[in-house]
Amino acid sequence: MKPFLLLFLALASCSVGPDYKKPQFPTPATYKAVGLTSPPPTGRWWASFSDRTLDLLLDDVEKNSPEILALAARIEQSHAILDLRKSDKLPSITGAALATRQLDSTRDIFAIPPDPYSRFRSVLNLNYEIDFWGRVRRGVTQQEALTQAVAADYITALLSTKAEVARDYLALRHLDDEIQLLSDTIALREKNEKLVQARVRAGDTTAIDSSRARSQTETARAELHRLTQRRTELENAIAVLVGKNPSTYQLAKAKPPRTPIVPSGVPADLLRRRPDVAATERRLAASAEQIGINIANYYPRVSLSAAGGYAALSTSDLFQRNSQLWNISPAVVFPITTFGRKKLEKEQAVAAYHEALENHRQAILNAFRDVENALSGIINLDRALAAQRKSALAAKEASRLVGLRYEAGLVSFFEVIDAQREELQEQRALSQTEEARHQATVQLIQALGGGWR
Repeated sequence: MKPFLLLFLALASCSVGPDYKKPQFPTPATYKAVGLTSPPPTGRWWASFSDRTLDLLLDDVEKNSPEILALAARIEQSHAILDLRKSDKLPSITGAALATRQLDSTRDIFAIPPDPYSRFRSVLNLNYEIDFWGRVRRGVTQQEALTQAVAADYITALLSTKAEVARDYLALRHLDDEIQLLSDTIALREKNEKLVQARVRAGDTTAIDSSRARSQTETARAELHRLTQRRTELENAIAVLVGKNPSTYQLAKAKPPRTPIVPSGVPADLLRRRPDVAATERRLAASAEQIGINIANYYPRVSLSAAGGYAALSTSDLFQRNSQLWNISPAVVFPITTFGRKKLEKEQAVAAYHEALENHRQAILNAFRDVENALSGIINLDRALAAQRKSALAAKEASRLVGLRYEAGLVSFFEVIDAQREELQEQRALSQTEEARHQATVQLIQALGGGWR
């Protein structure tokens, strides 16, 4: 009996098919665009912008975004499926209570009562598959990996949505900056119009200068309306992302937040921080388990059924000792021939594993590409920003000097218009470059995995 028990335990603990091993990919010692620095902070990465409104918006994403809440429900579904897979490892026990009134045929092969009679039955039924080849255990391990992949998908979507809100918010704030710049410009040009009209009336200049002044004012006013429309679109986009109705949602005008300094981290840390990479690795693990499941499906399947209870023709006799009944039914089902299905299903599972492996490798390559692009963007935008600030200051000074020369009668009003146009252009270019630098910061945070632990 003891050798038989040992054999039974050994078979019940074995698994057919290959065991999964996490693939190792070489990682560089440093990013191409920058040297090693300390890893970026995890958690509330948006706090580095020091903007209270942005903090509230990104908190709303997790609480109110329909897309994020739908993914949270998907995680709950995945956990429920996992619990179902785990229940397959345990026996299934059901109970039945039966009371019937019946009349049997007198033409049957056994002697039967001539009159209707009653039957009563109360039993417990047990069904259990003995997992000799690991099919059930691999199913549980597979679902655990898939549940972890769904959780990583949730983090990926949450990070992506928060990054999109942050990008839209930063774009909106820089539009506020440009709108204010255009409003100030319009006020200045309206003042110029009055001055030019006074000089026209005094005979110091022609009506052409007055028309040019009016044209410049209206051009700026038209651009202001275009920017206002763009701001409305961004405001509505933010409303939808944070789960609010755009018809009742408004963001007051404000200045852009400060530009945070985000360290790049080390390349080896990237594979741990990126939730999309984690998701593809977990799906790779699930596909590896499928190989073993497909193989185990063609091994003998051993199950045990049992029932025990009472049966009697009257309720008073139902729970008497001589009314007891029981049965035990072990069963073995095994394939005799599958006409090649076993081999084909194994090949299909192996091919699916290789597909998942390449998807995982692609996710890793994409992660490094995203970080390199973001780091390169920050470096080059910092340089562009320094140059643009100098250009904007120079254009402002040139406009001031041309204005003085015009007042002294040394240049025409056309040169004043041209200088003011260039000053406005350079100031807007500066604001747009600052926005691009802000966006590159968000891009780097997202590329590094954001708040992923």
